[in-house]
Amino acid sequence: MPNPQSVDNKLSPLHWDILDLLPNGNEWMPSQALHDRLRPRYGHSGAVAKSIQRALRRLLDTGVIEGRGRGSARAWRMLPERRPTRTTVQSVELAVALLQLEQFAANQLPPDSLKILRDHCDRSRELLDSHPTYPRYLQGRAWLGKAAVIDSGFPLIAPPQDEAVMQAVLDGLYRGLQLSLQYRNAAVDTMQAATYQVSPLALVERGSVLYLVSCRRSRGSGRHTRYMQRLDRVIEASVTQEPADPDPEFELERFLREEHTLHFFPEPPQCITLKVRERGFRSRLRQYRLSQDQAIREVDGGFELSATVRPSLTFKQFVLGLAPDAILVAPASLRDELKGILTAGATAYSRGDFSSDAP
Repeated sequence: MPNPQSVDNKLSPLHWDILDLLPNGNEWMPSQALHDRLRPRYGHSGAVAKSIQRALRRLLDTGVIEGRGRGSARAWRMLPERRPTRTTVQSVELAVALLQLEQFAANQLPPDSLKILRDHCDRSRELLDSHPTYPRYLQGRAWLGKAAVIDSGFPLIAPPQDEAVMQAVLDGLYRGLQLSLQYRNAAVDTMQAATYQVSPLALVERGSVLYLVSCRRSRGSGRHTRYMQRLDRVIEASVTQEPADPDPEFELERFLREEHTLHFFPEPPQCITLKVRERGFRSRLRQYRLSQDQAIREVDGGFELSATVRPSLTFKQFVLGLAPDAILVAPASLRDELKGILTAGATAYSRGDFSSDAP
């Protein structure tokens, strides 16, 4: 009987999927149940059924699994002591790249891809730990503590995320199936979760919060309405067997770049002017651009910046955070809105309480 480790590189994704599904020990999985579990990924044609049977015979011949019964009573189980090691990582550079990918992109991978990545990352950690004193291995391990991504705002602790909800959303998004969601919105008086059936479009991570971008088609007009659901507010999620009906006009890059939905309550584009005062240090607004048409005009003690932006809740919070060394001077309507917010805030702070007539 061949060594199971020697057949590692000869196994296809179908072989590995079968090994992941088969039980260990004394339990057995009937052939029909195995086919049903594999059907969502591989389909249920006669050719697929034959491929599964060939894969089972291959695993049986290598001594990795065990079978019993005949015909419809045929059942299978894995022999854990014979299971081959799934993967090897032989390059320090590849090991570092995989571990960095796991650190920064784990929330943006579908479940099956993440499972395979973590198998590779386990091998990567074993490789980096295999030679504690070799310089290249030392450098590889050290690099993992030399790179990070942080939010530009105050570092809030991420809200707790239900793992089952996350897995269902990623699964539906990857397989192109509609999702059934129990969702509780942010309204203070909301107690009961509402039920939505939506077609998932994208998953976006903003700061420490994950958002599902989804849509539904109106039965009357036939138009798609888009939604954004914070995943931590999804109470329950399940994948339906109905194919998704995505908005054909949706493009994630354009959605993020032009529509500004994740900036919350975006308004039509406007030309704004900021007056910036510099005291001892150059303003960061000299390096960062608010728009492609941004222009700076030097004035005594600082500069004036003009740019075309879409005023939104995020933009207004950004400008307010620049005070008192940057003020918005145009348009007047937006300046008056920000002035009202600052006035209400100053009043609340001076009183140490909220005024009953405050906005």
